[in-house]
Amino acid sequence: MRGSFAPRREIVMPQTSTILIVDDDPEVRRALKIILLQPPVGTLLQRGASLFDSGSPPVPVQEEVPSPYRLLFAQSGEEAVRQVTEALAEGLQIALAFIDMKMPGLNGAQTAAAIWQLDARIKAVFVTAYSEATPHEIIEITGRRDHFYLRKPFNGEVIRQFALALTEQWQLERERAALNDALASKNRKLAEFNATLEEQVKVQSAMLFHSEKMASIGILAAGVAHEINNPIAFVRSNLETLADYSANFKNLLQGYQEMAAEVSAGRFAEALRRIELLREQEELEQTAFALADVSEMIDESLDGTARIINIVNDLRYIARDDHEVLSYADVNRLLDSVLNLIAHQTEGRIVFVRQYEKIPEILCYPQQLSQVFMQILLNAVQAIAAAGTITVTTRETGDGLSQSQFIVVTITDDGCGIEEDDLKKVFDPFFTTREVGDGTGLGMSISHDIVKAHRGSIQVASKVGVGTTFTVRLPLVSGYGA
Repeated sequence: MRGSFAPRREIVMPQTSTILIVDDDPEVRRALKIILLQPPVGTLLQRGASLFDSGSPPVPVQEEVPSPYRLLFAQSGEEAVRQVTEALAEGLQIALAFIDMKMPGLNGAQTAAAIWQLDARIKAVFVTAYSEATPHEIIEITGRRDHFYLRKPFNGEVIRQFALALTEQWQLERERAALNDALASKNRKLAEFNATLEEQVKVQSAMLFHSEKMASIGILAAGVAHEINNPIAFVRSNLETLADYSANFKNLLQGYQEMAAEVSAGRFAEALRRIELLREQEELEQTAFALADVSEMIDESLDGTARIINIVNDLRYIARDDHEVLSYADVNRLLDSVLNLIAHQTEGRIVFVRQYEKIPEILCYPQQLSQVFMQILLNAVQAIAAAGTITVTTRETGDGLSQSQFIVVTITDDGCGIEEDDLKKVFDPFFTTREVGDGTGLGMSISHDIVKAHRGSIQVASKVGVGTTFTVRLPLVSGYGA
């Protein structure tokens, strides 16, 4: 009855896949072609519906229906290998091969093994008679188990199901491989980015460390400048005095030369008058005083220049760019360098007590540890409002469990102390108890990272109104690492 059929649905054809048919029998090749290129059932239903549905335009019987497959044919194994080779050269990928088992020349298993050498992704269905080969024999020849086995005579619908399922599986595997390649490419780019990012972090960390170190040294600048100016002032004064004395020495030398000439000529009376003239001009008395004073001035000047040299050496030791390698260093020497600079900052209001034990050198980055000690000592100085004491101790200790040896440095002040709530945040980045704009809040965070990188530990204990103690433990032999 016309009009009784359901409305027509659009039939979506699958993507075209290439199938290779390998059989020495032309009738078998023709049969497989008919089976694989037969129009889908949906297309036949459309044509039937158009005959009875008055609302549907007729579908011409001669209409070409696009096939889901592109077929290639080979009548021997050798020709099949040639077909695959040419297809790959043209950029054509074969999804599936129906291969007859018994053929002149290469048999089906040998053919599959050969084409798998060219393209291992091709799916294979072996079409055999009962007497031709067993699945086990095919596995022994091909070395693979991922093939299918179809007995003759075959059913057309089975062939179509094999073709549909295996070409779709091939397509999915191809898409998965493309996705895996894309993922691998993304992973490579991500690894390259991470490597670049890690290098940038190292550079930025080094810059941050150096910047914080320079900020700490900037705090010391006024005290260091004052300490350098003092010896420079009296050295300059002594040099000016010596310049005056040199004039007296020059006059005395000139008078001596003149007297020597008169004595040589036998003019003794003139020589005596020359001596009296020098005495009247006080040249002899001034020269005698200068000779007594010069030795003391030279000693003072040498002492002043030595003080300048020590200050500059201490400053250069902790301020230089930290491109050093791991080396053994004396922690007592590091502390002395920092304390010598810190002391100039305090103008005598703070007493520094050094209680050092004789300790072995440790493997470390000396300038980095100097930065840690400088940061702790600067905080201690700033915690003491007026007069006070800062005690620095060092000792060697052992760990009874691991037999490891440590250097322990404690720095204690009798300043204002730290509130209990703030004590937990001392090593947090950007935390500071100072006024806004006074410091970055990174000093103790960087110090914590430095000690941790040396595989040591840093702890703080404090009581408001009593003072604060920082304890730094450093392994005697630790190397350096995260």
